[in-house]
Amino acid sequence: MRWKESQMEAWLVPRKRSIVDALGNAIELEQTTLFWELFDELIEKHQFDEPTLIQLGRDGITEFGLPFELGIQDAVAHLYKAWAGR
Repeated sequence: MRWKESQMEAWLVPRKRSIVDALGNAIELEQTTLFWELFDELIEKHQFDEPTLIQLGRDGITEFGLPFELGIQDAVAHLYKAWAGR
């Protein structure tokens, strides 16, 4: 599928949100609009929750030495790809 340039630009706009981990700690996170769309879809349609996605992002820190922001991007992208294809 081909996307219009305006749609791709809209996906790249950064947005800040506060997400909450399993201990109730709020994390302020800035990511692209596309990231947040995928994040929300994993929660709404595929039965994940914020604490689980946060922990998977933290696992990326441990396993790959990524900063949290990249670790959670990696986790969300891989999960979305796996679950969207079902």
